[in-house]
Amino acid sequence: MAARVLMYSGKAAKKEQVTDHAERLRRIGREHPLWNHELIKRCRSGRLTLTEVRTLGAQMYKFSREFSRYLAKALAVCPHEDARVVIAENLWEELGEGDPARCHPALFRRFTRAIGIDDERLELIPAEPETQRLVDTYLGFADKYGVLGALGAICYASEGIVATLYSQIERGLVRSISFKKDDLIFFDLHIHVDNGHANQLESVIAPLMTTPESFEVVTRAIREGLDARYAFFDGVLRAAAARKARAPRNWRAVG
Repeated sequence: MAARVLMYSGKAAKKEQVTDHAERLRRIGREHPLWNHELIKRCRSGRLTLTEVRTLGAQMYKFSREFSRYLAKALAVCPHEDARVVIAENLWEELGEGDPARCHPALFRRFTRAIGIDDERLELIPAEPETQRLVDTYLGFADKYGVLGALGAICYASEGIVATLYSQIERGLVRSISFKKDDLIFFDLHIHVDNGHANQLESVIAPLMTTPESFEVVTRAIREGLDARYAFFDGVLRAAAARKARAPRNWRAVG
């Protein structure tokens, strides 16, 4: 009887530790300075200019279109079957479940067309340095931190914050420009779906954090991802200000 009580107590303590770890990781995202970035504050208050909307859209596309690669790199190094299933399902959705018209980059291009950037021009607009660093940061997670760090960053620095983040960005967009319903389908989809992705990823990450070192790896990856996204928003505001100074009434010049 005593042995069974000890076994039960041990399992309960382990479950409590897993729950505590997950909450601590979620808190990193909730408390990051990202939410007080000037660009996000402008979104919440509906004070985005057209130049800022177009700059944000073009640069977000450069990051978002690579998301399937971030998932693919995590999948490639993942030795855990249950985790591979979750990553693969997410990747399959990212790629439109086999329908090119529904892949997420294609959905995002509906938005960029609505703000006056055609597909050809979109491809020619260069990634700002901060945008490229954000892309490189996510592509490098698997090599730098292994599968646990890569999954942690995708879960807690992306999927876990995107519903709230994109809700605030969308609020700024619709107060700046008139859109048709389908123009914002990329944002609406992620607002309503990504919390589910985060929960699935969390369910496979939590049992893998068996040591203080593994928890620290995930923590570092999350912070690096969030810091890179904060810098990304810095780059958007800087590029928008420079573009306005160069040509305040003209978006025709690429970049």
